[in-house]
Amino acid sequence: MNPYERWDDWEWERAAQEVGRERGFNYEERPRKRPYTRKKKPLGPLYQWTGLQKKAALSVTFFLMVFFASKGEDMLSQGIYTAYQGTVQSSNYYASLNGMALQVLGMSIENKSTAVDATMQGKFIPPVSGKVMAGFGGAGEGQAGLHNGIDVASALGIPVVAPYQGVVTHVGEDPQLGRVVKLDFGNGWTGVLGNFGDIAVAEGQRVDSGQVLGSVGLSAPLKKTWLHIELRKDGVPVDPLPYLVPAN
Repeated sequence: MNPYERWDDWEWERAAQEVGRERGFNYEERPRKRPYTRKKKPLGPLYQWTGLQKKAALSVTFFLMVFFASKGEDMLSQGIYTAYQGTVQSSNYYASLNGMALQVLGMSIENKSTAVDATMQGKFIPPVSGKVMAGFGGAGEGQAGLHNGIDVASALGIPVVAPYQGVVTHVGEDPQLGRVVKLDFGNGWTGVLGNFGDIAVAEGQRVDSGQVLGSVGLSAPLKKTWLHIELRKDGVPVDPLPYLVPAN
């Protein structure tokens, strides 16, 4: 062997194997270490759940958190409930989760509102006459989250009148309420009427109490001839019934 000749690595390995064979060692049968593999830990029961089961569990957890927060008087509970109301108004994913939780538990949350203003009781004309099919608070039929108004049974094409004098602030479409008309009655009082067919007013128009705004339709996803009625004081939903029914 020329000591000045450079060998490649494979040549050194081959030479080492030949020396080993001369000494009776079979290089090919040399036991090799098995590559290291991490043992797989058994998966917990949560990993075996289906997507629907996980979503239901998340919905129930979220619902219970909001339920207890709505009953609490401390700042943390009030903060959670206020944030929740904002998500419901924006119709985002958390509102959908709450709607699913309501179906899973068969429960409802009482909607918080301001105390009844005795000076305004009986001041609002019922937009239509009929039976109340869905009351204020809880889960509205076909809706995710809380029901911020009432649904009154009517018939297709029945005129809808303004409950109070004011200004039309919005005419448009709502994903849950169908065609809507929003009104500003002044002094912090506003209203929302939904599920219109035809609409006879425009944004910015002043209306008198009892003036026809349009007619009952089937524009809401529920596809029933119910008129949705909302009433708010300073942006907070209130039960319309005490204000539509004359005070005793």
